[in-house]
Amino acid sequence: MAGAALLGAVSVIPAHAGVTAEGQFESSITGWRVGNESRRWWDNNDTWDYTGIYFQDGISDGGSGFNSAGLRLWKDISSAPDRSKGTRSNYCGWVDYGDPNDAGNYYFALTDVYSGTFLTVKYVKVAW
Repeated sequence: MAGAALLGAVSVIPAHAGVTAEGQFESSITGWRVGNESRRWWDNNDTWDYTGIYFQDGISDGGSGFNSAGLRLWKDISSAPDRSKGTRSNYCGWVDYGDPNDAGNYYFALTDVYSGTFLTVKYVKVAW
């Protein structure tokens, strides 16, 4: 409740909150290793929505099962190195990266599988 009140007080709303997000797509991940990337999407940055990624039913090849996955949000820069917008750990749920404050093409890259080498997620949703 406190987090929702805080977000409302500063007029920043997570894209997954059911309020009008600028965009979203649904997908899945099969057998990803560190370095694999999501598809790219265009963010006009004309809303205050956070960029977020949701995992449901994550599986890794580690003996202890899925623990979490490290994900980095990148802004694709065609004439220079891509710009990192932060790294978060996803424990099978929503992870928000904040409002990137920058129009452009974005994507997620897998930076770590904390209990294994390969990651499979049956349902993935990206919203911005």
